[in-house]
Amino acid sequence: MSRDTRPDRHALLELQALLTQLATLRDEGDPVRFSGDSRYRWVLHRLWIAAGNEALAYTQATGQCVRSDRTWANLYDLRNHLARSRLPDIDEGLVRRFT
Repeated sequence: MSRDTRPDRHALLELQALLTQLATLRDEGDPVRFSGDSRYRWVLHRLWIAAGNEALAYTQATGQCVRSDRTWANLYDLRNHLARSRLPDIDEGLVRRFT
């Protein structure tokens, strides 16, 4: 396996792919589906967690603090909220607004 010579670029490409998937899912759904379809909601949660991971990877690769830019900080905070919360404790309104 070769070492990634541009981890910042790799993170941005991964983030772009994840955001494309999120946009596709957003366009396939609506608030009723979000509220009623637990699988749909779970997939959105997982994609947002992955997007936050790539935001962190990008900032680390470029030597930035994840909190140095609001965009990266917001993605990282949503990731933390989703990854560390029990399902009943997740702020679904926040997830819907991000999506």
